[in-house]
Amino acid sequence: MIGFDLQEVERVKDAEKLLEKIALEGELTYIRKFKCGLKMRAASLWSVKEAVFKALGISSQEISFKEIELAHKSTGQPYIILHGQAKAIFEKKGYHTIEVSISHQPSVVGAVCICL
Repeated sequence: MIGFDLQEVERVKDAEKLLEKIALEGELTYIRKFKCGLKMRAASLWSVKEAVFKALGISSQEISFKEIELAHKSTGQPYIILHGQAKAIFEKKGYHTIEVSISHQPSVVGAVCICL
């Protein structure tokens, strides 16, 4: 299953408030190591998590944003770690692999998630 999401960066009015709602501690640590672009990074995280919801065929009302974790390899390549109900749904659907790709532009960010 494929999930895709686009977000306009300017729709993020309060990046800190959004991050408080959706981000795990490791995600915050990664985002805060950059000196600028907080709104873009918050929008990117939102887009990634929305793409995962769509790939799993669920909504943010069914599980918490914090059950989906965006992490990065030493090369910068993003990957997803699922927790709690998100992980249970992933396994129940018979998936074995979850992949994610993120793209950034000054005014819009996007993410694609594939569950196999």
